[in-house]
Amino acid sequence: MTLEADEDLYFRALGPLTVEWRGQPMDLGGPQRTLVLALLLSHANQPVSMDILVDELWRDAPPRSYRVQLQGLVSDLRRRLAPGGSRAAAPIVTRSSAYLLEVAADRYDLEQFQAGITAAGKARTAGDNATAVRLLRTALALWRGPAFSGLTGRVIEHSAAAMDEARVDAAAEYADARITDGQLDGLTPELVRLAAERPLDERFSRHLMTVHTRLGRRSDALAVYRELHRRTVAELGIEPSTQSQELHRRILTGNPQPPTPHNAGQALEKAHRHLPPDIPEFVGRRRELAALVEAATSPPDTAVPIVTVEGMAGVGKTRLAIHAAHRLSATYPDGQFYVDLHGFTEDSAPADPGEVLESLLRLLGVPPSGIPEKIDARAAVFRDRLSEQRVLLVVDNAAEESQVHPLLPANPGCLVIVTSRRSLAVDGAHTVRLDVLHREESLDLLTTIVGRDRVTAEPSAADALLARCGHLPLAVAVAARRLRARPAWPISHLLSRLTDENRRLDELSVGGRAVQGVLALSYRALAPDRRRLFRLLGVHPGNDVTAASMAALVGCEPAAAQLALESLLDEHLVQQVEPDRYQMHDLLREYAARRCLTEDTEDSIAAAKRRLLDWYVATTDAATWLIRRFSLPPVGQPPAPEAPPVEFADEQHALTWLDAEYANLIAAARTASSGPCQRQVLLLAHLLQPYQIRRGHTDDSIELLLHAETAARQLDDPRAEAHTLTELGQAYNTAGRTDPALTQLRRALPLHHTLGQPDGEAITRNNLALVYRRLGRHREAIAEYHRAI
Repeated sequence: MTLEADEDLYFRALGPLTVEWRGQPMDLGGPQRTLVLALLLSHANQPVSMDILVDELWRDAPPRSYRVQLQGLVSDLRRRLAPGGSRAAAPIVTRSSAYLLEVAADRYDLEQFQAGITAAGKARTAGDNATAVRLLRTALALWRGPAFSGLTGRVIEHSAAAMDEARVDAAAEYADARITDGQLDGLTPELVRLAAERPLDERFSRHLMTVHTRLGRRSDALAVYRELHRRTVAELGIEPSTQSQELHRRILTGNPQPPTPHNAGQALEKAHRHLPPDIPEFVGRRRELAALVEAATSPPDTAVPIVTVEGMAGVGKTRLAIHAAHRLSATYPDGQFYVDLHGFTEDSAPADPGEVLESLLRLLGVPPSGIPEKIDARAAVFRDRLSEQRVLLVVDNAAEESQVHPLLPANPGCLVIVTSRRSLAVDGAHTVRLDVLHREESLDLLTTIVGRDRVTAEPSAADALLARCGHLPLAVAVAARRLRARPAWPISHLLSRLTDENRRLDELSVGGRAVQGVLALSYRALAPDRRRLFRLLGVHPGNDVTAASMAALVGCEPAAAQLALESLLDEHLVQQVEPDRYQMHDLLREYAARRCLTEDTEDSIAAAKRRLLDWYVATTDAATWLIRRFSLPPVGQPPAPEAPPVEFADEQHALTWLDAEYANLIAAARTASSGPCQRQVLLLAHLLQPYQIRRGHTDDSIELLLHAETAARQLDDPRAEAHTLTELGQAYNTAGRTDPALTQLRRALPLHHTLGQPDGEAITRNNLALVYRRLGRHREAIAEYHRAI
């Protein structure tokens, strides 16, 4: 691959991205073109798919004309990279649904850096440390700052992080080569700086201890170890590595000569730093982080420690795993690998573990001819390569166990952290389950992103905003970044926009990040029958559900509903606070309701709600029949439900069900009052009277009876209206509200009389007498008692 343009172009990625034409920097045409070039350059001489380019440019919201726009960006880059006028000389070539940037090794600073590292490794292997020092100094001089500095995006940040880690490895190797060659002059300040920048990377502390000892500063060397020990114990909960402890022991015993330096060439080949960058606004999760670190650092004898991090979409699994990996990285000096299995990615299928193993084996130096075809054989070679190494492996976004098992090393000196939205059954794994943030953690996250001044200026609005976000880390972060991008907005302004539940998910979006898009990935991964149940969960009127209530709503057998709910529990799409009762996060419920309104017809939704209401009425009738101490007024016959109502063994069983379902029954009645199911509202209001009287829920009783009065009028049922007014008057009197009690009872009397309902009239007059007695109007009370008799 040689192009005439290559002799004039030079690409620099070890710092801000720069392209030089005959030694002069070129205008790349703006941030989008720069990002496209960075993505192509980070995969130099390899095809980069259009999907990756589109995802990095526009994230979850590409424009309709994204292909045309992308082609325009690439075309313009070709023109800019061929300033001599020949488009044929431009180094960007088109492949099938991909683009490739052809770059000669001597025209790319990263390639020259890597070539210098390789040459230095060979020199050290040959014992020529002086040459290795010269080569490493030249290689490190190519760096002008962090790789691709100023550019953002998942792919480019991942590549930049790997390049920056290679720089750190080279700096450590450079120090080691200088120490070995006796070139100690001026090395101490550089090592002090590196140890401060990378406080948990023990290599720099060990090098500094060695230099201090060689220069006769034994107390300074011991002070470095004390500080290293303090940091590792305080931040990681573990002792320094065996190498550091051994060097400390040698210095204490007066034998300062450190162990023979490791083979530098082999170290540079096998030490990989592939973790994505940590985020500065990581907050909270102390308990979960401590559990993860404890599981990682508690030796399981001969078994490799495995930690699975599970939770719903947007709860911060990947962030926790990466943060923990960075904190633990110094304990695994032979490499930290990051693998995204794309278990819940819209544009690609879950990663094939065989292909992942092939990539890992190539990174570990296995030539293509040495990589077997079969996955089991590849897994065996992978385990063999790691058999004597301390390596940390982050396996992100796993869809199922079969993706993970082949990637597990056998060496107990390694660590594997797996993240998934599903509950995975990985043998021997310790599970860390993530829930939403606590209020204080949410507030810390908001403050970190928005700034303390804005949060302290509106503390109540900040708390309300966090509640509207459901304390979901992704939602809080998106809301906070939206506020940061709009400094003129007070927090209360965004809060007002989130108050409308029909708009809340739309408002929780900034840049390329949207809560709705993340939730959609979990939904699309469900089987069709699970999707339908998930959608209907969004229109269930209560706070939680059971298999029986969902069976009524969906129109299936309770056993099938139970199986589906347990499946959603494994997917972390529902939560369980007590056995057999399931809840949804507010944002998930809102998303499910939106999907239901989009994908289901109005008739099918209405039919589902009617099935549920019929079931609630029938089951409430069965439950309150066991606890009634008086007859209920005749306001209608409960409908025969499609799903069989719950059967109760005794009064206590009935009360237990009513206690558990009461909030749902109130919600169901409220929902029915605004729809066509007016008879169910009427029935629920009266059927619940014995329970509400027993438990003292007078205010709820008044609310439901007011809905029942409206329902009776809409049904044109004066008998039911008369009985409802009587019960409403009694409820008002129980609440001590005598004026409305008298009003409702006086309205009920003529209705009962006109309809020829002497029992209703007698009960109403008896209740009037009770009100008069409460008011001290005893003569009127006596008169009403006589009339009642």
